[in-house]
Amino acid sequence: MLRIIVPVLLLIGTASALFTASELEVVKRLCNNILDRKPVLIAGFVRLIFHDCVGGCDGCVNLNLENWNGDRPNAGLATSISVLNGKYVELQQTVNISRADFWATCSVEALERARFLATNDMSKSLNITMLYGRADCILELTTTNADRFPNPRAGLAETLAWCNNTFNFNSTWCVAILGAHTLGQARPSASGFRGPWVADARHLDNAYFQDLRDKRWLQVNRKTVADPRWQFQARGQSMFMMLNADMCLLRDIQPDSAGRVVDPLDATPKSSTKDDVDTFADNNEEWIRVFKAAFKSMIETLPDGAAPLQSI
Repeated sequence: MLRIIVPVLLLIGTASALFTASELEVVKRLCNNILDRKPVLIAGFVRLIFHDCVGGCDGCVNLNLENWNGDRPNAGLATSISVLNGKYVELQQTVNISRADFWATCSVEALERARFLATNDMSKSLNITMLYGRADCILELTTTNADRFPNPRAGLAETLAWCNNTFNFNSTWCVAILGAHTLGQARPSASGFRGPWVADARHLDNAYFQDLRDKRWLQVNRKTVADPRWQFQARGQSMFMMLNADMCLLRDIQPDSAGRVVDPLDATPKSSTKDDVDTFADNNEEWIRVFKAAFKSMIETLPDGAAPLQSI
């Protein structure tokens, strides 16, 4: 495994600290003020907390991280980080909150915004009961295992193993958390992949699972032979895409090391997780229920030795 030492391109933050319920409302309002002005950051905030919590939520993301194959797992997060860190500097003047807690709070507010956009119904709120007290990283240099981030070229076994090893998720929770791909899109300048997963990329709903199951998909290379990005595109709707890590939830694809799948999808056996895909495609509220539980567990993942989180 490749281990690299590179700077973390972030401010050095505070230790964990608790604050009052009224101060928490100030934090939430700030998160929503950001999203009012830049709704495109809904997906960015959700993706950021996912990456922050790999290895434990600590308010630090290594933007220079490079995998063995040249992938940069955290590419594309700089804008979300810059916006949040700029507001965090201001927030520290009035609220004693760690950057990690601030990021986590804004990610939940982003999900709530996406849920409302999908339903136009405030009664459909996720109502995630958050815990607080995450401590920020304290070192300017970090030794990081680049292989601990998910592999978008992987098949089912590797994807499920990653979810279990990283967040202690079972297969159903792993399927549910990947439903967050309903938000945002892949960008060539970041991952090298291209396109949104679904049409309404700011709506938190089960469209991802419906499209995964119901559209007809064809794998194509959206980059070069020397540096391939094999992804599935919808037949007749080539703007929509799925990664191997998505498609493997439906079909037991066997990609090679570059991510290419040779066998036609129609001839590929169903995956052991297909029943979960069907359940979530048919029942939006069931997906929301399971996703909410998995997401809450993920943002409560802490680095080794961290103090337990607390309620406000």
